[in-house]
Amino acid sequence: MAQISKYLLSEKETAEIKSLFTEVVSLLFNRQDITDFLDDFLTPTERIVLSKRITAALLLKQGYSYEIIMKTLKISSPTVADISLKLKYAGKGYHRILDKILKEQKIKIIFSKLEDVALGALTIGKGKGSGFWWDLKMKKKSSATKII
Repeated sequence: MAQISKYLLSEKETAEIKSLFTEVVSLLFNRQDITDFLDDFLTPTERIVLSKRITAALLLKQGYSYEIIMKTLKISSPTVADISLKLKYAGKGYHRILDKILKEQKIKIIFSKLEDVALGALTIGKGKGSGFWWDLKMKKKSSATKII
């Protein structure tokens, strides 16, 4: 991560620039604006560091061990410990966003399972291999193979 200058700002100046940063972030509404801003604003190293930190927080929230997180993300024990402490004793922002991510993942899994059941159970049309449901099933299969 970038280092802070040895020339310190006053508390008032620090508060003002933090407020400006918060205002800028609050103006980002859609995924493309966010991506464009972060690509311009952060260095590649900063993007990786921040991405690893949020992923580590998500894995900690899901109950993964320090060892697994360290090996998977190639981060140090102190980094995992720092994130863990923030999750345990402060972390309102972490918890709020992580809960949203986990909720969205669960909803996607539920809908995927419901879709599998619906596609497997319903056959409408002239027989197997024809009609709307067959087309839908084939589209789902082809999109699943593209991901892999």
